[in-house]
Amino acid sequence: MMQITSITAPNPGPFTLDGTRTWLLGRAAVIDPGPVIASHIDAIRKALPDLQTIFITHRHEDHAPAAIPLKAATGARIVAPEGVFDSADVRVGGGESFEVEDVKLEVIATPGHTREHVCYMTSRGELFTGDTVLGTGTTAIFPPDGNMADYFRSLKLLRARNPKVILPAHGPTRDDAATLLDEYIAHRLERERQVIEALEQGARTIPEMRRRIYPDLDPRLGRAAEDQMLAHLIKLLDEGRVANKGDRYELA
Repeated sequence: MMQITSITAPNPGPFTLDGTRTWLLGRAAVIDPGPVIASHIDAIRKALPDLQTIFITHRHEDHAPAAIPLKAATGARIVAPEGVFDSADVRVGGGESFEVEDVKLEVIATPGHTREHVCYMTSRGELFTGDTVLGTGTTAIFPPDGNMADYFRSLKLLRARNPKVILPAHGPTRDDAATLLDEYIAHRLERERQVIEALEQGARTIPEMRRRIYPDLDPRLGRAAEDQMLAHLIKLLDEGRVANKGDRYELA
């Protein structure tokens, strides 16, 4: 039976949490090899001396770049969505499946965090979520590449698949997969409600909304919070629920 283990890259930070978790599938495959850090690449090679396939969820530098030196060293093929490496051997966009030892691994298109993001789910119900769902906290959506409407749809799609366990690229494994996905959807709905409420109360610019919604926010996170406001506003604009003139917004 295929075993799943992980190696965490030494790249902790506000968005990577304790670091990027590279998932090892059996004896010959990985998901998200992580950043180009020599010690991390060496750890992967030591753990999987017969590496054959490198699966990528999306292009961000804390997830994908180590695939290139790993391929050069081992000859492993790279399986990645469009826009990740010119040298990818297999392109995926959702609906494809692969055999990894005795387990079927399905590709699920999950745009939102980035436009090309995919998740991978085993036939046993293990869901590798990349940055779509984290083990702790919530995922950041940065427009224009990130899209909140797409992200809502991706969360609902994953929830409908009813995974048994979530194995994220950052944070701990979650055995409460359905509950966590429900919480993610509820969190985004609540943030959307807060944006609308801020508009109702007279906020007209994104900084004004951010001060109302995040009154005690660490100033270092102000820009990221405003990007989340923008992502929600773009969704509301597309739905015709909000109107804008330049950087000023109001309810439609």
